[in-house]
Amino acid sequence: MLGFLRIVFILLGALPLPLLHGFGFFVGTLLSLFPNSLRRTTLLQLQRCMPELNERERYRLARLSLINSAKVICEAPAIWFGPRWRLRRWLRAAETQMQMQALIAGGKGLILLSPHIGAWELAGLFCADTGAITSLYKPQKGAMDLLIHEGRCRNGATLVPTSTTGVKSLLQALRNSEMVGILPDHDPPLHSGDFAPLFGMPAHTTTLVSKLASRGDVPVYFIYTERLSWGRGFRHHLSAAPAGIGDSEQGLIALNLGVEQVIRHLPEQYWWGYKRYRRQPPGAPNFYDPA
Repeated sequence: MLGFLRIVFILLGALPLPLLHGFGFFVGTLLSLFPNSLRRTTLLQLQRCMPELNERERYRLARLSLINSAKVICEAPAIWFGPRWRLRRWLRAAETQMQMQALIAGGKGLILLSPHIGAWELAGLFCADTGAITSLYKPQKGAMDLLIHEGRCRNGATLVPTSTTGVKSLLQALRNSEMVGILPDHDPPLHSGDFAPLFGMPAHTTTLVSKLASRGDVPVYFIYTERLSWGRGFRHHLSAAPAGIGDSEQGLIALNLGVEQVIRHLPEQYWWGYKRYRRQPPGAPNFYDPA
């Protein structure tokens, strides 16, 4: 099964990016037109997170978000298993890489936060192309886990599980003045997070970033990859996290503020279909309850 899937991914990865993105456009458009859970979640979260939008603007943004979410899946084989020469072209961003290398040269390591926005699979390979990086990874089930792991390690990244052992590996990487990668917009496991405002509403947020940043004043930056239209490629963005992210009291607020700033930069490329608010403070109503 693994061998067959790998061949399929290699064949799909060889297809032109405009064709893959075109198929993603088709699938995402269908998702935006017919009732389904992704569409419902996307519209609900946009309504509550961006109340300044009118109904027409909200539906347009939902459609674009669903299209970009479909493109994430369609472009993954090309990023993980496509021609190396084409990948090199997509990773070309000398100025951003020089900035990251200068931060690493400070000797404290570098924490990179990559939300689920744009081509987040390519963002991981871009970081690994810049230098040694250890990233947290939630293992999947079955043969797909091996393919995802192989693809994400394509440029030499080290993936560690979301466990105590994985956190220890992140600490060791920082001691070695290397980079560590974390997804900051996932709902963390119980007892691994606390509530902090995101778009003005309580979101269960990981405490790991603040704890790591507080050790030796480690620099924290957001890294995300914008998907250009018509299959023209990608653009990488690097921005400093808000001040206070390593503070024990204000760190979670600063973290979510940074996530919100990134999302507002490219709202149409964010994964609004993910139930970010599924865990709520004790006594609070179900965020996704239609009532």
